[in-house]
Parts: sequence; C-alpha cells; structure tokens
Amino acid sequence: MLNTEFKVKIIEVSPDNKEVKELINKLDKFQISLYGIEYCNLDSIEELKENKAYILGAYVDETLVGIGAVKLFETYGELKRMFLEEAYRGKGIAEKIIWKLENHIEKMGLKKIYLETGYLQKSALNFYKKLGYYEVEQFGSYKPNQVSIYLLKEV
Repeated sequence: MLNTEFKVKIIEVSPDNKEVKELINKLDKFQISLYGIEYCNLDSIEELKENKAYILGAYVDETLVGIGAVKLFETYGELKRMFLEEAYRGKGIAEKIIWKLENHIEKMGLKKIYLETGYLQKSALNFYKKLGYYEVEQFGSYKPNQVSIYLLKEV
C-alpha cells in the first residue's frame, strides 16, 4: 500500500495549473505513442473546464506527481486523465486518487463510474480490475474501435 517514506497530499486542482497541464501533456504523448492520435480520446484542458470536471492532484512535498479527474453525466461519472509519474507508481497513490474520485461520484448521487483505456495498457487494466472495475460495452458517445477497453464500477 502507501509507502510511508513520504507524505502524500491529494487536493482539488485546476486544469489551468501549470503542473497539471504538464502531466496532461505527458499523458497525451504517452497515449499517442501507443495508439496514434486517431484512437485517443484525450479531453483537452478546455473540455475538462467546459464539463466542470472534478480534478484531483497528488502532491509529494510540493511536487505534483499525479492527477485524476471525473466528468459528471446525468446518470454516471467518467474517470478521466489518470496519470502518475512512474517513480511514484505502486505506492498506493493512484488508489487514493481513485477512491476520492469515487467518493465524489457517490456524493453527487451517482452509482456508476465508467472509464475508457487502451488494450496495450495491461498494468492499468489490471490495476482497475483490482479496484473492482469490470469490462463492459462502450458507453456514452464512444464508438467501438480496435484499441479501446471500457470499464465500469458500481459505487
């Protein structure tokens, strides 16, 4: 679980935050390198703001090391923009971000949280499944394609 060598603080952040933008750019570059731009569903900072996404940042000391967001829809939430710097993976930080996002979904009166990821991200898929997410058909406005995997968790 969480490594006690450092203290992690998870707080709401703005998509306009310079550090948040930097992590989103890293995530975009990574996903594009795996799938090509045509298969990536990359919500821009503007889209996150327009959809009033709830965005969390994980800080170690004063450094932003991870982010995660959730977009709210009428009947569900969608997990978006999960990214954790590689040096901090496997230390329980991503779980804490997701738990806080799931808690936000529950507080908003929603019972389902979906996400879309790619088939090449095996460790991410295993991570989400460990947290209780399971594969489903596409949802929302997503169109079936050869790379996307859709997951759901009822909270």
